[in-house]
Amino acid sequence: MPLIHAKRASLYLGILIALTITITGCGYSLVGTGSALPPHVKSIAIPLFTNSSSEPLIHRELTDAVRQAFINDNRLKVASKKRGSLLLTGNLKSYELKPVAFTGRDVAQEYWVLLGVDVKVYDQAKKKIYLEENYQTKWNYIAPQDVTNAEEARQEALREAYRDFANRVLSQIIDNF
Repeated sequence: MPLIHAKRASLYLGILIALTITITGCGYSLVGTGSALPPHVKSIAIPLFTNSSSEPLIHRELTDAVRQAFINDNRLKVASKKRGSLLLTGNLKSYELKPVAFTGRDVAQEYWVLLGVDVKVYDQAKKKIYLEENYQTKWNYIAPQDVTNAEEARQEALREAYRDFANRVLSQIIDNF
C-alpha cells in the first residue's frame, strides 16, 4: 500500500508543479495592461502634425486621433511638449483618393483613402530617437451616387484611417508590436 500512496503523491506533486509553471511562467499578459516602455517614460507630447500632402487641414484630425488613442489607452499621460517624456512628431506626407471599383457605366463607386505619415518619437530624457517610422494607411469605402452622401462617406473613411493609424502608432510605441 505505501507504494500506491507514493505513486499517487508523486502524481499529485507533478500535476501541482505543471500547473504552477503554466500559471506563472507562460509570459502572457492582457493587451492594454502592460508595456514595453522604459521605466522613466510616463508621458508623451503630441504637437500638431505637419502637412506636406495635397489635402489641406486633414493633419489636424489625424493629430487629434493620435492624441485620443493615447488618452483612451491611459498608459501614457498626454503632456505638453516640455513635460512629455517622449515627443511624438508627425508629418502627413501624402493623401490619395484612389478609385478601385466602377459601375457598368464606368463611374467610380468604391475608393481607397491612402495616407502616408512619417513619425518620429524622441526620448527627451535620454536625448535619443525612440522610434522613427514611415506608415502607410489604407481605408476603403463605397461612395453613394449623390455628392453630399459621397462626401460624408469619404469623411468617415478618413476618420477610420486616422483611427487605424493612431492605434498602430500607439501599439508600436507602448507594446513595441
